[in-house]
Amino acid sequence: MDLAAPICVVGAGQSGILAAARMRELGFENIDILEAGAQLGGYCQTVEVDGDIYDFQAHLVIQQAFGADMAGTAIDELLREHPVPTKTEALYFVGRSDSGKPQLAIPPHFVPLFQTLTPEQTIAQLVEAWHIIERAVRNRHAPGMSGLAFDRIPGETWETYRARHAPLVGEVLQGLVIYANMRRPRQPAETIININAHISGHVSQLAKLVLSLYPAQKEALLAQMPPSLVAQLSSHRPVSLSFQAGFISFLRRIADDHRLTVTVNSQVTGIEPVRPEGVRVTSIVDGEQRSAIYSRVVVTARPAQIRNIFPEGAIHELFAERNCPRAWTRSYLIRAGEELIDFPRRSDSVDPLGFWVIDPYGSYTDSDPEQAMHRITAANKQHPGPYWICFSNSDTSISDAQAWSLAKDSLFLFHDPELVAETIAEWPAYPSAAAVRDGWFDRVTDIQGRHGIYFVGEILSGPTAECISSFVRDVIPLWFGPTDTA
Repeated sequence: MDLAAPICVVGAGQSGILAAARMRELGFENIDILEAGAQLGGYCQTVEVDGDIYDFQAHLVIQQAFGADMAGTAIDELLREHPVPTKTEALYFVGRSDSGKPQLAIPPHFVPLFQTLTPEQTIAQLVEAWHIIERAVRNRHAPGMSGLAFDRIPGETWETYRARHAPLVGEVLQGLVIYANMRRPRQPAETIININAHISGHVSQLAKLVLSLYPAQKEALLAQMPPSLVAQLSSHRPVSLSFQAGFISFLRRIADDHRLTVTVNSQVTGIEPVRPEGVRVTSIVDGEQRSAIYSRVVVTARPAQIRNIFPEGAIHELFAERNCPRAWTRSYLIRAGEELIDFPRRSDSVDPLGFWVIDPYGSYTDSDPEQAMHRITAANKQHPGPYWICFSNSDTSISDAQAWSLAKDSLFLFHDPELVAETIAEWPAYPSAAAVRDGWFDRVTDIQGRHGIYFVGEILSGPTAECISSFVRDVIPLWFGPTDTA
C-alpha cells in the first residue's frame, strides 16, 4: 500500500475529522480535507455571548455508563488521547403540571403505562430493557453498516417487537428511537443505529424516577435491580459532558494533534473515477474552480449534498430523497429573564447546568404528521447565566418569524423569552423504512470502495459522538488497513 498516495476527505465535520485522523494513525501522509463552510465543524455551530461559547447542534458526549463496562468506548479513547476541558451536564425530564407550570416529571409518554403497572412490575420491565441494551453494547452490535439488532431477528419491526415483549420494554426502546428521529412506519427493529451510553442513561433515569415515586419501597425495588444498574444509579459520573470551549475546539484539537489541514470555503461540486489515475474531485475554493486526482475519496456529506455531487447514476439513486427523506431543525439562543422551575443545583455551583428535555418525543418523524408542527423539544443551559440553547423540529415552509412565534408558545419554562440568535440545519438524515426493507444498508455496503470512493457519516453511523467515532474507528482500518486490496 502506498502511504504517500493522496486521499481526499469531503467534509470537516465530526465524521471527516475522525476519518482523516484514523487514516493518519494508519500512516497515510497526504490527506486533503475540503470543507464547504468557513471553519471545520460541519453542522456544529457556535455563538459567543458575554465571553461564553454556546454550541448549536453537536456538543454533548454521553458519559453515563454501566460503571467500568463503558471503558474503551471510542469517544472515551478520543478524550484520553486528545484531552480538552469538559464540564458536567445533567439530564432532566420536564412536563407540565395540572396548573400548566413546568415540573420535573416522568416523561408524559410513560405516565399512562406506569399507571397500569405495580412498582415491582415497572422495575422488572425496566430491568429487562436494561439487560437487552447492556447485551447489545457489550457485544458491540452497533453502530455499524447494519445498525443495531437488539435480538437479532432479521426483518422484525417495532410493531412485532412490542407485541412479543413486556409493554414497558417496547416503550423504552421505541421512545429512544423516536428521540433519535428514527421512528418510521414499520421500521425494522434491527436497523436502529443510535445504540450508545445515552440509551443506558435513559433507563437509569426512569429507574430513578420510579424510586422517587415510591420512597417506602425503595430498598425492595433496588433489590430487584442487577448490580450494573444499581452502580449506575449511585454513580457520580455525569450523565453527559460538554466542552468548555465548544465542541469545535475538540475537533480542532484532534486535527492539530494529527497534523491535519482543512481547506475551508471549499465546495466540492463533482467526484468521478478516472481510471487508471484514480478519482477526480472538482471544487470551488474561494470562488476559484479547482480539480485534483486522488487515489481514494471519503465522502462525509449528507444525502442532499451527495445528490448534488453525484447528479446521476447509482450513487445519486441510492441517496435519492425518497430513500433518504430530509428533516430540519432550528436552534435558538434565548435570554430568559425568569426561570419557572427550580432545577437541582450542582454541588460545586449555585447555577444549575444541564440538559433538560421538555418534550422527549417531539422530534419530527414521518410516522406522525402532527409531529411536524414547529415546537421546542429541548432546552439546554450550557453556562451559568440567563442564556439557553433551545432545539426544535422544523418545517421549512414557514418563515423565521412564524417559526419563532410557534416555538415560543412551547417554551413554558420561561416568561417571555427573548430571541438572541438562531440557526437552521438539515437534521441527521436516515434511510426510510421502505428503503431499509429494500436492502438499503446492503446496497451501501456494496458500493463502498467502488472506484476508490467511500461513504461515512451520520446516515450510516447515527448522530451521536460515540456512534460516529466508533463507526470510524471500525471501518477505516477495514477499508484502508494493510489487508485492503481495493
